[in-house]
Order: sequence, then structure tokens, then C-alpha cells
Amino acid sequence: MDIKRLIIYPLLFLITLALATFGFTRFGIDGLILPMGITFLYFTIIFLIATAIKNNSIVDIGWGMGFVIGSWVTLLTTNAPTILSYIVVGFITFWGLRLSIRLLKRNYGKPEDFRYRQWREEWGDNVVLIAFFRVFMVQAIINFVVGSAGYAVIKFNSFDFSGFGQWLVYIGLVIALTGLFFEVVGDEQLRQHIKKGTRTLLQSGLWSVTRHPNYFGEILIWVGLYISGLSILVAGNIPVIYYVALVMSPVIMSTVLIKISTPLLEKNMEKYDGWEDYKKRVPMIFPWGK
Repeated sequence: MDIKRLIIYPLLFLITLALATFGFTRFGIDGLILPMGITFLYFTIIFLIATAIKNNSIVDIGWGMGFVIGSWVTLLTTNAPTILSYIVVGFITFWGLRLSIRLLKRNYGKPEDFRYRQWREEWGDNVVLIAFFRVFMVQAIINFVVGSAGYAVIKFNSFDFSGFGQWLVYIGLVIALTGLFFEVVGDEQLRQHIKKGTRTLLQSGLWSVTRHPNYFGEILIWVGLYISGLSILVAGNIPVIYYVALVMSPVIMSTVLIKISTPLLEKNMEKYDGWEDYKKRVPMIFPWGK
């Protein structure tokens, strides 16, 4: 492991810890340090299983469940949770379980994904140590930081169907539900298309307005949850600067999907006939984009 990463990993951990403890001021259950710790423990367990079966790609299957576990740990350590707390936990639970179950069905019994297999070959004898930090701990950090906005809503909201804050909640939840629609329907349309065995590009339904409706939906989900949490600021439950920091949740998720996941997937899609024409006609992520 090079010197640069020896500096970067502790720095990422400190940033994550700062987010979980309100800037190193709340180390008890009044902060988010417990969901953070459980998230790291969860990904460590996945790492141990992956090492035993020599398949690091199972971390993708466990990704959605990380949010489910984090949201429930937050709920169980929240004093007097509101109806909004239960709504957000239910929403994240449905989304996370669906994602993990779908990936489990798709990948069960299959060999290690080509990306992780390539890394295994590159890392050689050091694959266990390097994979622990570069695959599992980095995903644990991203998982918690992305989930932190939702966890903050669960823990700190005082929603009571009155005042200006309720409209922020409604707007945020509508955006999140729209995102869930794009993700669920987009995945189902793709599943049905693959089932036909035509080995062609799917260019109908939601796939006619965005090349990645599931990614667009996932971005909307985390943006919506963040917006719904703005009601916390109206109620004055947490410092403004802290909630501003939580904007990392939708920003990081959007960045990962747009800059990393999408280019990798589209590289694989180039082999299909009609790809260049499809690419020119249909926006990459956002339906209103180029």
C-alpha cells in the first residue's frame, strides 16, 4: 500500500467520524456514531465471508442492506421517533432489501465479477489486505455518508403535520418516490427485455427518456431524502452547518453513479448494435439533459 493511501484512508475515516459525531462533539447515541460503527462492522463481516469464498464482488449484494441496517439502528436509538421517522425507515428498508435481493438472484452461483477478479490479479499476494481497505472499508465509508442524511431525518425530525416544514417533507418524499418509481420500473423493464433473449439494446419505456433510469431514480431517492430533512432546520433541531455538511449524501451518490458506475456500464453497452444512435438520442442520466 503506497504512502498516499496511508494518508487518505485515515483522513476519510476522520471525516466520516466527524459527520457521525457533529464535529467530534456527540460520541453517544445522541449522534450517529452507532449507525456508523455498525455499518463498518457489517462490511467487515462481508469482507470475512468474501475472503473465505474468494469472491469480493459479494460486497455489491450487501450494499443495499447496509442502508437498511443503518436506518434500523438509528431508529432503535432514537427517542420518541415520529411518523416521518417510520416512513423513512420503511422507505429505505423497501429500497435496500429490493436492491440486495435483486442482486443476489442475479449473481447467486456465478463467479466473481470481472472487475473484482481483475483487481485480485493485480493485487496478487496482497489482495486480502488491499481489498479490505480499497473495497470494503471505502464502501463502508460511502455507505454511511450517503445514508447519513436519511439517518439524520430519522433521528432528529419533529414532524407534526403543521408549519412550513411539512411542505419540505412532502416535496422531498415525492421526489424520493419518483426516484423509486424510476428505479423499480426501469429494473423490471430491463429484466423483461433480457428475458426475451434478443441481446439488443432496450430503447423503450423509461429507457427511451434516459439511458440509465435506475441510476436516475437512485439519485432522486437520496436528493429527496435530503430535501425532506430540511424540515429539521426549520424546527431548529440541529445546527445549520451540520445539515449543510450532510449534502455530501446526495452529492457523493450522484458523483459515484455519474462518474464511475455509468462509464463502466456504458463501456460494456458499446458492443450492441445501434448504441451510437441511442447515445445521441437519449440523455445519459437526467431526462432533461443532453
